Amino acid sequence: MSEHSEPFIIKGYTAFNTTRLLDQNNVFHDNLKMGEAKAMALNAGLDLVCFNIPQNGTPAFCKLINYGKWKYQNEKQKKKNEKVHRKENKEMRFTPNIGDNDIAHKTKQINEFLDKGDDVLVVMKLKGREILHMAEAELTMNKIIASCISGKEISRKKTHNIIFVRLVKNNGHVEENKVEAKSVEKLVEIGPSVLPN
Repeated sequence: MSEHSEPFIIKGYTAFNTTRLLDQNNVFHDNLKMGEAKAMALNAGLDLVCFNIPQNGTPAFCKLINYGKWKYQNEKQKKKNEKVHRKENKEMRFTPNIGDNDIAHKTKQINEFLDKGDDVLVVMKLKGREILHMAEAELTMNKIIASCISGKEISRKKTHNIIFVRLVKNNGHVEENKVEAKSVEKLVEIGPSVLPN
C-alpha cells in the first residue's frame, strides 16, 4: 500500500468508490460500492478495514473485522514469530589434552546450543606428536560427546589428525545419556585397554 503501511479503518470519505470485500462470514463480495460496504459494517457492528488501496489497476480490498482485536492478535503473532529460533550450525573445538574443567565449560555451551535446536560440529585437532596418541584422543572425544546429554551423535569422521563429530538435538533419552556419560568417564579413567574391539 502506498499511502498506508498498515491496514486502516475507513470511516468517512475515500478516494475510491468500490472495493472487494470479505465480510464477517468469509463471504467475498466483488466490486462493492463503498456506501454499501460501510452500511454492512455498521449493521454488523464491525469495522470496515482497508488492507489494500487501489494500485496498478488492482481494486481496493477490505474486510469486516473487529480492528482492535485483529491488531492485538496480529501483534501477538509477530512477537511469537520473533521468538522462533532459527537453527544454526555451531562448531566447538577441543584439543586432546584438554582439562576436565574446560571440558565441563565447553560441553555446557554445547548443551545450550543443542537445547536451542542448533546442530553442533565437535572438532578435535591433534598437532605434532599428539598424532601418535590418536587412541587416547578418541577416548577424550568419547568423554566429551557423552557429556553432551542434550544431543545425539549422527556422524563421525576421522582424518590422520582430526576427529569430527556432528551432534543434533536429542529429543528425549536424556537420563540414558547421563548414565552413558558416567560409564564413559569410568572407561577413560581405567584406560583404552578395557574398551571393546
